[in-house]
Amino acid sequence: MGEEKRRVLVTGATGFVGGAIALRLLAHGDDVAVLARDRARTAALEEAGARVHLGSILDPNAIAGAAEGALGIVHAAGIATERASARALRWTFVAGTENVLAAARHAGVRQVVVVSSADVTLSNQDRVHWDEKRDLSGLPVGERARAMRLAEEIALAVSDEALAVSALRPGWVWGPGDRTTLPGLVRESRAGGIRMYGDGRNLVATTYIETLADAVLAALRSPHAAGQAFHIGDPEFLELREFLVALTRTLHLPPPRPGPPFLLAYPLALLRRGRGARPEEILRRARSSLFDVQKAVSELDFRATITVDEGMKRLGRWCEEVGGLDAILATARPEPDEGALRREAGAAW
Repeated sequence: MGEEKRRVLVTGATGFVGGAIALRLLAHGDDVAVLARDRARTAALEEAGARVHLGSILDPNAIAGAAEGALGIVHAAGIATERASARALRWTFVAGTENVLAAARHAGVRQVVVVSSADVTLSNQDRVHWDEKRDLSGLPVGERARAMRLAEEIALAVSDEALAVSALRPGWVWGPGDRTTLPGLVRESRAGGIRMYGDGRNLVATTYIETLADAVLAALRSPHAAGQAFHIGDPEFLELREFLVALTRTLHLPPPRPGPPFLLAYPLALLRRGRGARPEEILRRARSSLFDVQKAVSELDFRATITVDEGMKRLGRWCEEVGGLDAILATARPEPDEGALRREAGAAW
């Protein structure tokens, strides 16, 4: 496709991940449209040059209208927490992805990049040096991971010569602009420290937000992306405690705290059925995860260059620029609930 200016539609652009991707595309010189439910959240995108279309990913007609004339769609809409209802998660990830794919074909779009997650293989085992060929014998743990897994499978299965579809699997996405996950960590830290399970010496797969945005740019420009999933991660490997110490020091928060061992905490979470920490939350903090990104390097011609140390410096500067942690907490973005999604779905039909 070359390096010519192209028109790209981004879903989820008022969120942390989608917003960073939209701004990265604009900075690269692309003609960017965004699909948003609420114009009140689009001021920064409009100021940067994005064209805003109001609508929901539960409305295929709205997506198709926003995608008119686009060569590509970046589908980054999602729900960041596993504490949403199973129905809300399926509507957002599965139905939303199906609608984006159908709208892309209707509008004559040539390429779709789905922002997925390494959580599509979340399980009660260490996932160290896993590449994209490694798979689970069953479903991943948690309704969110299962919904994302199904959405990714649907997306990659429909990829063909007319519509090239690829999926990116970041780890723990972090960095400036996070008003979704970061506020919860700030509250947890202030309430006694971000909890680890055991001493936090398990490896943790992280993905700095600008690294993910650059990977999307690479996928849109690669002739080898169609029908494939790619792990995207930071250029170095850290234990959970190392990452959380760096994060809390950057934000001037209390250090992380050791917690009950995994072999005690996980069975208790299974018994409590959603009361307290959930099994998938414990797995994410207790089991080691380290993904092989060589496929993205070789087939997308992409390599992460922003170190965790540099990313933390940028995060600290952003926090100061927006007025500190209290300002971030005050503007934390709530996740859509089942009622809101039901109304959107009803309005679409």
